[in-house]
Amino acid sequence: MLKDILKNLQDFLLHPRQTWPYPRLVLDTIVSGLTLFMIVILTLRLFGFGDDTLFGENGMLETLQLVALGAATVVAILAAVRLRPAGRFVATTTALICLVFFLREIPSCKPDLALACVPREAHRIVPTACGLLLLLQAFLMFRTSPIALLRMMHPAFSWPLIFVGSLLFCGQLFERLHYQAFEEMIELTAYVGLFLINAWMFKSSYRVNIWHGISEMAGALLQRLQTSNNHRR
Repeated sequence: MLKDILKNLQDFLLHPRQTWPYPRLVLDTIVSGLTLFMIVILTLRLFGFGDDTLFGENGMLETLQLVALGAATVVAILAAVRLRPAGRFVATTTALICLVFFLREIPSCKPDLALACVPREAHRIVPTACGLLLLLQAFLMFRTSPIALLRMMHPAFSWPLIFVGSLLFCGQLFERLHYQAFEEMIELTAYVGLFLINAWMFKSSYRVNIWHGISEMAGALLQRLQTSNNHRR
């Protein structure tokens, strides 16, 4: 029995049934993020802005990161509305992740900072609520179709989020080393990556069969939800 389990696990890991259909994501993310970073830096340098304005707390780059995260969240929500149930699960997951990081980039309100801030409690309540929602939808997906959930958790499919997470981890390392420029550059690139993921999902919502590989074994409930969704359209 143990041999069968190990064999099935090996087959699952080495022979994925579904891979992420946007293989150029890494290249597009790095090129787009670095290009945007260089354009902003060079443009603002020409106008005489210093390091504090560019890299400081609530500086121009952090504002740009908020714009990227806000756009990524909105696009993910739009994608979740249009996608099939399996794709909706992925889009909702990325939307919640974007929301958590969006809130993370907004400073807590202080006596000397009353605008463009959120209450300190929000930095605990919102991530906790998003985490619970992620667990809830993962549980519902598991109840509906364990196969579909496992396919979406496989590294061959979930590697874009792993890639973005690796970038953010590197950004945290540079923050601890007090390299603000590298920190802001890497975080901006990571958030651009989240936007590209969500933009691709929104684009894929107009292509009928793009999520069929995951949804084909998603179980009766997913099929009913898909049929209902098609009727609404």
